[in-house]
Amino acid sequence: MDIEIKINSLEKYLANLVNEIEYKRITDKLKEYDLMADVDDQSAHHFCSFSK
Repeated sequence: MDIEIKINSLEKYLANLVNEIEYKRITDKLKEYDLMADVDDQSAHHFCSFSK
């Protein structure tokens, strides 16, 4: 019974750890994407203003 409780605790800990790592990876990718989208938007606006 004691081993079963420890295994359940370990399983929950590992699941939370994996979820936290995945969350950080996804948020980092989104931040990188948003930055690139902002740069692309600004450069498009800059070049469009010259063509007028």
